[in-house]
Amino acid sequence: MLTGGSDPTQRLAIHRRHFHASLTESIRTRFPATAWLIGDEALTHAAQAYVAAHPPRVFCLAEFGHDFPPFLASQTSQRHLPYLEDFATLEWHLGLASVAVDAPPLAPDVLGQLAPEDLAAGTCRLQPGVVYLTTMFPVDELMRAYLTDQVPERFEMAASQTHIEVRGTRGDIQFIRLERGTWHFRRHLQSGASIEAAAEQALEQDSSLNPGHALVELIHSRLLTHISSTQRNLRT
Repeated sequence: MLTGGSDPTQRLAIHRRHFHASLTESIRTRFPATAWLIGDEALTHAAQAYVAAHPPRVFCLAEFGHDFPPFLASQTSQRHLPYLEDFATLEWHLGLASVAVDAPPLAPDVLGQLAPEDLAAGTCRLQPGVVYLTTMFPVDELMRAYLTDQVPERFEMAASQTHIEVRGTRGDIQFIRLERGTWHFRRHLQSGASIEAAAEQALEQDSSLNPGHALVELIHSRLLTHISSTQRNLRT
């Protein structure tokens, strides 16, 4: 494998440098907003340290870097930014959502095709580009400022739990805040809970939630692609 020349270790060192450089560049290109926040030099140094400490364990380079946000936040030089991990995590999921492809959504009239008991026991499938995040800081405001290039002269980031829905399809990305109950309802549906179980768990978080309205709203948002029940499956 290392034939040719008088010093194979030197050729291997060249390969190693290129390997590390390409992985570092991959991290840098995945986190442009984070570079905007902390500076390109700081991001590059953190990416180099991350590549050295966490070489790829996946075959797809697009999946490399999923645990970079907590690594970045753990760096001593970045501990003055307590919201950095949340911000970088949001950016990571925005990148994944941007390459998602929507499935055909369910039509609004599908609820009339199931008996109430079958509907309650049914499980749902959501669009593949949907992610639900809970952050301890309102980093969505900061991300929106970056994306719109409308950064105020002063930006205060006070701790506040925020529930975010990220959606992407064919290069278009959206992220919105959800009320606590709605967020939990959609998140539990996404994780495979039945509609009834998701509603019960969401009501524990927000007793004012109307599960029926929440389900209708989910369908009208074109996020629901499939409902399975003991009687039939609804896909279109």
